[in-house]
Amino acid sequence: MCCMNGRPNIDDAGELLSRLVRCPSVGPGEGTPLDPPFGEARLIDLLRETLDSWGAQVQVSEVAPGRPNLIARFDGADAGRSVMLEAHADTVGVEGMTISPFEPVLRDGRLYGRGACDTKGPMAAMLLAIRSVLDRQGRPGPTVHFVSTCDEERGARGARALMAGGFRPDCAVVGEPTDLAVVHACKGVAHVRIETVGLAAHGSAPDRGRNAIYRMRKVLEALEGPVSASLAARRHPALGPPTINVGVIAGGSQSNTVPDRCRIDVDRRLLPGENMEQVAEEILSPLEAIRRSDPAFEFQSRCTLVYPPFEEDPSCELVTRLRAACQAELGRADLSAVPWASNANIFKEAGIPSVVFGPGSVRQAHTRDEFIELEQVAQAARVYAAVIAG
Repeated sequence: MCCMNGRPNIDDAGELLSRLVRCPSVGPGEGTPLDPPFGEARLIDLLRETLDSWGAQVQVSEVAPGRPNLIARFDGADAGRSVMLEAHADTVGVEGMTISPFEPVLRDGRLYGRGACDTKGPMAAMLLAIRSVLDRQGRPGPTVHFVSTCDEERGARGARALMAGGFRPDCAVVGEPTDLAVVHACKGVAHVRIETVGLAAHGSAPDRGRNAIYRMRKVLEALEGPVSASLAARRHPALGPPTINVGVIAGGSQSNTVPDRCRIDVDRRLLPGENMEQVAEEILSPLEAIRRSDPAFEFQSRCTLVYPPFEEDPSCELVTRLRAACQAELGRADLSAVPWASNANIFKEAGIPSVVFGPGSVRQAHTRDEFIELEQVAQAARVYAAVIAG
């Protein structure tokens, strides 16, 4: 593969992205066999073969069985600088899709398929950028690490393992669908599971039991009432207020049994400056108050996932350099903040200056007819190339 005149175009984007989409890499759930389409190993093999042929020093490390990370290093002319271009390898599942997920279709300037937008479109743009710089000048300006991690969609085990291993480039550009805006701030995420405990009894004699579902009602009232009101009173200038949402509720086994268990899964979005200890206090404090007033009220809680929030100074060198490349290529340099999290949250927590940038819209991510505009993929490739060229 080469880029015409060293400038990636729509044809380059469509050809490379089609290859990536045809290689299924659905992130498996717990206990899911790694048979196709699950697991990232096949995509990592494709990336390793490609990047090896381009002269990269490629390292693949297994984070979990069949779930590797990849780091491909291209030494730069300036050995004192380094940049990571990162795009995760996993995609969400394909249930309910109305298109063939792994047979990419080009139509009206769009490429359709699972992962086309999130996040193989940004991945393709990064690869095209590297190839175009190699074609034009033989090697990049700074040392470039192209990185693809596993398990971003279900907890970022790949990014966490990368940081735990001590990998520390000077800065990181994380590929996600941002509509070609430079994202300098993301909310964090905390998932909390709360379970109320009751006492089972026959449905014909409910007074002999303690209904865990009824007790969960008190929890829901606290979260929807005082907790939500407290969060709404705060505001970040770019990200808005923190939020809380109950996404799952489950309880009981059958209608003629008093349920002894009920659980909810709570999604809490964090602002920069907030931490898990604060989140836990806000959620659990009203529940402890309920328990003090009702000795029969019993609950358990645990955190199941945490992404720290992140915010990068808009005037820092990385943001300035990326926005300058956007202005030169796109005629605009939009700065944005988003409510969702990415691997940039993990990298920034480890002390790496980080931004999120890529083609495509998050509105098409995870959808039943996922697609991306190929013109945006080509434009993103030219922006990435400008960042790593000098």
